[in-house]
Amino acid sequence: MQLQKLNLYIFVLLLALFARIAVFYLAANDFFLVGEGQVQANLAENIVAGRGFMLSEAMFHDADPRRDDQLEFFRETGGFYGALIPEKPTTFLVPGYALFEAMIFMVTSPGNLLAVIGVQLLLGLLTVFLGMRLASRFLQGRWFAAAGIFMALDPFELYYQAIPATQALFSLLFMAGLLLSIRFIEKPDLSRGIWAGLLWGVTFLVRPAALPMIAWLTVVALFAWKFSRRTIPALLLLAVSFVAVLTPWVLRNRSTMGRNQLLPLQGGVQMWEFNGRVFTDAFLDEAEGAKLLYGPVREMWLLKLNKPELTEFPEFTTESEFERDSVLYHRQSEFIRSNPIVFLHLSTCRFVEFFKPFPLNRFSPVHTVLGLLSFFWVGIFFFSGLLLMVRMGWPGIFIAGVIAGYIFMHLLTASGTPHRVALDIPLVIASLISVKYSVERFRAGKLST
Repeated sequence: MQLQKLNLYIFVLLLALFARIAVFYLAANDFFLVGEGQVQANLAENIVAGRGFMLSEAMFHDADPRRDDQLEFFRETGGFYGALIPEKPTTFLVPGYALFEAMIFMVTSPGNLLAVIGVQLLLGLLTVFLGMRLASRFLQGRWFAAAGIFMALDPFELYYQAIPATQALFSLLFMAGLLLSIRFIEKPDLSRGIWAGLLWGVTFLVRPAALPMIAWLTVVALFAWKFSRRTIPALLLLAVSFVAVLTPWVLRNRSTMGRNQLLPLQGGVQMWEFNGRVFTDAFLDEAEGAKLLYGPVREMWLLKLNKPELTEFPEFTTESEFERDSVLYHRQSEFIRSNPIVFLHLSTCRFVEFFKPFPLNRFSPVHTVLGLLSFFWVGIFFFSGLLLMVRMGWPGIFIAGVIAGYIFMHLLTASGTPHRVALDIPLVIASLISVKYSVERFRAGKLST
C-alpha cells in the first residue's frame, strides 16, 4: 500500500512537472501579460539597487505593452494606484514578494521576470506536494488520486505561477502554514509553535490575508487542548515568533512614516475599487467582465444612492500615503454605512467573482473549457464538504474554518480569481469529501433496494 501511494506521488509530481514545462515555454514566448507584476518588479529592482522599498517615478511613463491598461486611471490621480507615491519609501504594499523577486534578481539580473516565473513554477511542484500531504489527511484511494491530479493541473494555479504576482508564492506558504498548523493542533510541541508562528509571519508579508489564520489557529488549539495550562508555552512561542517576523517591518515603517504601521496602506483604495468605483465614470473604462457582473448593480442603484458624492475618487495633491488611505477609508466606510443594501448587492457579485470557473472577459474558448472541467463543480460541493470536514475532528474544523473565513473576508473586501487561487487546493479537498460522501450514499441506497 505504501509503495502504491509513493507511485501516486511520483506520477502526480511528474504530471505537474510536465505541465509547468509547457507553461514555462508559453511564458518565454510572451503568452502571458505581466500586468501589475511590473510594480512589484520595480520595487524589487530598487531594493537590489539599494534605494529601499519604493516605486520609481519612471513607472509613470512606462510604455511596456504588457502592462495592464487599467492602471492608467491610477496614474492620473496623483499617485500610482491613487495612493502609492513614487520616489518615497512606501507602505502601500507589504514587502515579502518584492524581497522574493529581489533575491532572484541578485542571482540572475535585475528585471529578469522570466527567471521569477521559472522559480515560481518550480516552487509550484512543492505546492502540489504539500497539497497532497494535506489531502492525505482527509482522502484515500481514488479520491486522493483525483485530488492530486487536480492539484497538478489546476489551470488557475498554473496561470498565476506563470506571471510575476504574489499568488504563487502565497499559495506555497499558505499550504505549508495549513499543514504545520494541523500538526501543531495535534501536538502542542514548542518547536512546532515556533515554526508555525514564523511561517504565518512570512506569509503575511507576502499577502496580509494570512493575518486572521494565526488567530483562528490559536482559538482551535485552545479548544483542541481543552485549555490546558501545559500548552500556554507553545501558544506564547507561536505568538512571539509571529511578532518577531513582523517587528522589522513595523520598525521600518516607524522610521520612514513616524508611526507604527503593520497593515499595508491599500485598504482605502481597495474599498473604493470594489464599492465606490462602480458608480463613477471610471467604471466606464472597466474591462468587459467587470461591466457584465457589476453593470446591473450600477444601473439599479446609480440614481438611488445616498451620499453619491462619496463614490468619487478624491483629488489628492501633496497628501502622504497614510493621509490618502485614511481619506479613502473613511469616505468608503461612510458610503457603505449609508447604502447597506447596495453593499450587500455588491458582496453578492463578489461571491460570483470569487467562484467563477472561467474568466468573464473575452478569452479563447480554451480558457472556458479548462475552467468548466476543473473548477465549476467545486462551487456545488464545497459547502457540504465543509460541514463534513467539521465532523473529522479538530484538523477538519481548522481547515473548514480557514476556508469559510477566507471566503467571508474577501466577500466583504475584495474578490476575484486572484484572491481565491490560494484556496483552490483546500476547496477541492472539501469538495471531494462531499463528492465521496454523495457517491457512497447513492451506492448504499441502490444496494438497499
